[in-house]
Amino acid sequence: MRVKSRWHNKAKTRTPQELGSTLAFIAWRIGMNAVKNMQKEGFDFPSYAVQLQVMEEFLPFLIQVVDRLVYERMDEETRRNLVTALALHLVDTMVENQVDLLGPGEYRGPLIERLNARLDDYAAFSFNGEEPGYHFLRYLGERVDAVLAKEGNRWVIEHIVDIEAPEAVKTMRKALRDVSGQGAAAALAKETGE
Repeated sequence: MRVKSRWHNKAKTRTPQELGSTLAFIAWRIGMNAVKNMQKEGFDFPSYAVQLQVMEEFLPFLIQVVDRLVYERMDEETRRNLVTALALHLVDTMVENQVDLLGPGEYRGPLIERLNARLDDYAAFSFNGEEPGYHFLRYLGERVDAVLAKEGNRWVIEHIVDIEAPEAVKTMRKALRDVSGQGAAAALAKETGE
């Protein structure tokens, strides 16, 4: 998947909040791309509500990927500000989509509770260098399977672990390098071999 992740003014220093906002836009595109790919592969998404439920599972996964990738590269305050901005922008985007597609309702509170629960769960799984461990990927597969199994879909976990999750990580890693600036990009590229 290709995403626009380069700044026009490369010399300008970006705040963690600006980086978080940009990464949120990219994370949303990554999640939507995964949903579209799964539809093309024959997985049944009978409604927009089901698509949004799957997106709700991709978002904490991608937040945790960003957090793990920047963990040793940023001081604690910068990292916290970046991840908080990323999460808040994603929550805002999800709530806007829920209101647009499902009608008015109280979405923010339950969404934040679910997001926090998922982030706590992901924290228990390993992340080896620049790659999530198998259980990190499988957990996303299990969460998406819990949504799609009701619709009679099979092989969801395997598809997520083998295709969608690795592609999402790869795209997010590249986007993070690109939006973080040349110094950070060079350091990340050297460490990941990309």
